Amino acid sequence: MTLGEVLVASAITVTLMGTVAGMSGSLQRLFDTQPEYGDMNQRLRGAIAVLTNDLVGAAPPVMPYRAGVHRHDPSDGIFYRTDAITLVPTTWDPGATSHTYYLKDDPATGVAHLMRYDGGESDLPLADHITRLEFEYFGEGATTLTPELFQDGPWFPDERDRNRFDMDLLRIRRIRVTLRVEAAAPALRRFLPDREITFDVAPRNLNRE
Repeated sequence: MTLGEVLVASAITVTLMGTVAGMSGSLQRLFDTQPEYGDMNQRLRGAIAVLTNDLVGAAPPVMPYRAGVHRHDPSDGIFYRTDAITLVPTTWDPGATSHTYYLKDDPATGVAHLMRYDGGESDLPLADHITRLEFEYFGEGATTLTPELFQDGPWFPDERDRNRFDMDLLRIRRIRVTLRVEAAAPALRRFLPDREITFDVAPRNLNRE
């Protein structure tokens, strides 16, 4: 074998090795991202299923804030939050069982959680790495109900009651939910963009004649 043939063979070998190395990196990223992609979808599906189930069976009023024994938003004059909702399965009274869904950032870990609060002592994460939770409200004929409507009264039972709510909440007929989830591994977020979904639910008990 001549020197020229050796050089040509070496060049081909080096090229093939570089190609294989490049493909190996891409394949490794593919192997790493596929389980994470599946996990993102699973977290979205789980959150959607739980929210939809509670929303479908919700009774009036649907409250666009956190309500309960602890961190009761109306006690601080808060009657509207885009990232929180309180649902009750029966007509509201101070002792009614409720579910509050809200978004909570954990400064220690930098992880955002979709939380579910039972109105009493249980306040637990439902899904991790949820970076957006937003609720919008609609009345009869797809009329958009603006935040201002839910904060200016008239109040039930009266404006001094701890558990008061704006009577305009009784106008809600449909709720739009937006959820966004991110990859749990920071190193994979450049390859896996956040996934976002928006869906509407019309609670049965809010749409009875």
